[in-house]
Amino acid sequence: MHTSKAGHGSTLWCPSVTALLAALMLGAISPGNALAQTSLKATCPEHGAANMTLEFVREDGQGRKVEITGDNSTSLWTVKIDGKDVTPGTQTDKNPGQVKLHVGDKITWKITGSTHGIVFPTQKDAEAMFDFDAKQSKPLGKSTSVTGFTWGTDKFSAADPLAVATVKKAP
Repeated sequence: MHTSKAGHGSTLWCPSVTALLAALMLGAISPGNALAQTSLKATCPEHGAANMTLEFVREDGQGRKVEITGDNSTSLWTVKIDGKDVTPGTQTDKNPGQVKLHVGDKITWKITGSTHGIVFPTQKDAEAMFDFDAKQSKPLGKSTSVTGFTWGTDKFSAADPLAVATVKKAP
């Protein structure tokens, strides 16, 4: 944090820090929205946030092919990047499985077993991270299946694809 001393022992704060703190206190910026710029959680509406919760994190790199599959597991999504299995071993609300994504990555979610779907905290957060292909995705909309996750797909027992999206640049 940048501060400088003014006369008589007082400290001046950098105007941008003061503005950020004021915006946070007034609710103009929520911690969830600030985090959506670089990371985003998603979970399964069938199994809830205690299972099958991923955290997508942007990092530098070239676009790749990412497949996220709901199979017969009720606790883990299977994650493959360019065909290589990178499935996080823990996918809970308290310890979400981290999936590092590059701008331009094309993600395909699919269901090959059991019943699954994909839901995000808000439509705004999801669309800040992903550009969804409506023609290839099941309908995306309001969801009340999991507390704290208000937008995504319904539950499906088989869907290939469930949703298709490309990772966007951070806003």
